[in-house]
Amino acid sequence: MKSNRLLLLALRQIRERVGESHNAYRFLIPELGLLRSIHGIADVVRFLSVEGQPYRLTEGRVVYFRAGTLRLRINLRELEFKAGDFLVVSPGTVLEFLYVSSDLDLAMLAFSNSLMESWQKEELLQVYLQGRLFLHLSLTEQESRRMEQIFALLWEVVHDRPFPKESVQSLISLVFHQTDSFRGRGLEADKQKRTRQEEVFNRFLELVNKYAIHERNCTFYADRLCLTSRYLSTLVRQASGRTVMNWVNEAVVQEAKLMLRHTDKLVYQIADELNFPNASFFCKYFRRMTGMTPNDYRQENG
Repeated sequence: MKSNRLLLLALRQIRERVGESHNAYRFLIPELGLLRSIHGIADVVRFLSVEGQPYRLTEGRVVYFRAGTLRLRINLRELEFKAGDFLVVSPGTVLEFLYVSSDLDLAMLAFSNSLMESWQKEELLQVYLQGRLFLHLSLTEQESRRMEQIFALLWEVVHDRPFPKESVQSLISLVFHQTDSFRGRGLEADKQKRTRQEEVFNRFLELVNKYAIHERNCTFYADRLCLTSRYLSTLVRQASGRTVMNWVNEAVVQEAKLMLRHTDKLVYQIADELNFPNASFFCKYFRRMTGMTPNDYRQENG
């Protein structure tokens, strides 16, 4: 594998850039990517250790963690994953790698929305395809074995010739069916642990991820949550130790970094898309938040 960075972009780009689409660890076609394991791939840890580089997933990810530790920032949330954890994120998710242990091992599935368009979709798969799914679960031993079995069967089936599209669709659907049952167990436990404050804070973060590039006023988020601005500010600070505007600014800067790093748009075009009055205002804002100008960031991370 030449660079695990490519797994974070579109499947189309992966196929254009990697030297080989298939090997002992990886299977890639235009509509499907399957990573059997990253164990023994020397350059993964070196690449993933790079901080401050957010990526937007063109295709979502279904990830089962076998060993080691991975810390990610996903849509502004900092999360840690370990053996037995299970992650499902929709297309459009923004993530950044914070820490990768040397013994990390995982299995990962990515597929284009078009692959499943003709398939009868259950509710969870539909939510995923609509870009609204984020799940982080800790699996039981039995659930872990089940997911290992499904990934192993999927790995075997994708190598059949001709490519068995309907069988693959069926297995992807099975992944989501099993995930829904895992989630049902987890939701009951989560309901008992989660406080009202945590629920409101999580809803606040969802709104920030959705609206921050256009709405940078505390009142907007308070109104959406049917709260006063003062109460929302207090709740967010108590839940996270940060202010409402800290979170909003982080989301804006994250989006700006994505555009600077992964598009050829001019600074004034980015300023316009992020709802700044002009490029000068955006440049001052970006520098205040990051310590460098937009052009400096682009040159350093291009």
